[in-house]
Formats: sequence, structure tokens, C-alpha cells
Amino acid sequence: MINLLEEEPVHIAGVLVKAFPQNIPALTKVLEALPGTEVHEVSSEGAMVITVESTDQEKNIVDTITHLSTLDGVLDASLIFHHNDAGLVPHKDKSPDQPINFR
Repeated sequence: MINLLEEEPVHIAGVLVKAFPQNIPALTKVLEALPGTEVHEVSSEGAMVITVESTDQEKNIVDTITHLSTLDGVLDASLIFHHNDAGLVPHKDKSPDQPINFR
């Protein structure tokens, strides 16, 4: 999600989580229950691709990734992508037919 209509920056992180394959079903439930966390892909070898979203007002995204690595059954959680829209101009007052200026 790119946050063009909100005033508060959104951070989006892609995270590779590695776990023991037998722990994947239970771990998937735990991850999906965490605010801002979504599981996208799971391999039979125990690799999981997830995204974590947060705003500047919410918990630091690095703290969330660190927490992921401490969950039971997780072998490793690695940041593979990070995006934030902090530099984008807020467009809350623009009408849908007005062009967006990214400067």
C-alpha cells in the first residue's frame, strides 16, 4: 500500500522468515494475528515471505522484525525490502481528476 492519501508516513517491509517446516501451520496463525503483518507465500522447506506495515506513530518496524525472530519455531527473520512514503506530498485535498505532483 502506498499511502498517498494519508498524512502520516507508512513503512512497508518485506521479510523472509525461516522456520522448521513442522512449525509452519501454527506460526502462520501467530504471524497473521500480529497487527500489520501478512503472510504471502510459504514453502514446504519452511521459508515464509511476509510483509509488515506500520506508521511512524506505531511500533518501530525494526522492533517488529526483531520480535518475529524471537517467536517459537522461527530460525531467522531477515529484512529483504523496505519502503516508506515519508517523502511524498500529502494529497488529501486533491480531487481524483487532479494530477499528482511527486515533488
